[in-house]
Amino acid sequence: MRRTPRFVVLALPLLLLVAARWLHPASVQPTRGLRPTIEPTLPLTLDLRALPADPARGEPPRLEATLVAWSDLRDVSLSLVLPEDVDGDPGTLSADRASALPAGEKRVYIVPLQARRAGAFPVRLEAFFRLPDGTVLRTQQGVLWRSGITPPEGRHHAGAYEWMGVPVAEPQP
Repeated sequence: MRRTPRFVVLALPLLLLVAARWLHPASVQPTRGLRPTIEPTLPLTLDLRALPADPARGEPPRLEATLVAWSDLRDVSLSLVLPEDVDGDPGTLSADRASALPAGEKRVYIVPLQARRAGAFPVRLEAFFRLPDGTVLRTQQGVLWRSGITPPEGRHHAGAYEWMGVPVAEPQP
């Protein structure tokens, strides 16, 4: 019968003890606050939505603009940029022309639109505002408004970058 060397008997428990301390489960620590974002976020959100005409109520097609302030804003100024063939009443936007927007406030503006011809028209809303530290910022949001035409089939990427696929005879590494 063969005997086990003494150093193996002594080294094996020591090796198991070191391995047990090294292979312990990771502790879960709560995160400390929010992680900083890579890009700063604007304190004003603009959302545009095209509303269809409602003949039952006698309403023309409309553009709904929603503003949400995430911090206190001063001197908020809105302007609607319409193409030549579209008439709109930006009076609802100019009534609040230079006003303050406290943090957390949400405002909804509805602007009636009328097209002189059928087509798809780019409509843009621009906003200028001043932060509490005096910095003046400008942002804009746009939408493609269709009047008298049906939207095309499939997806519309609205200016996103696209690359054409080129078929390859054989897969390349």
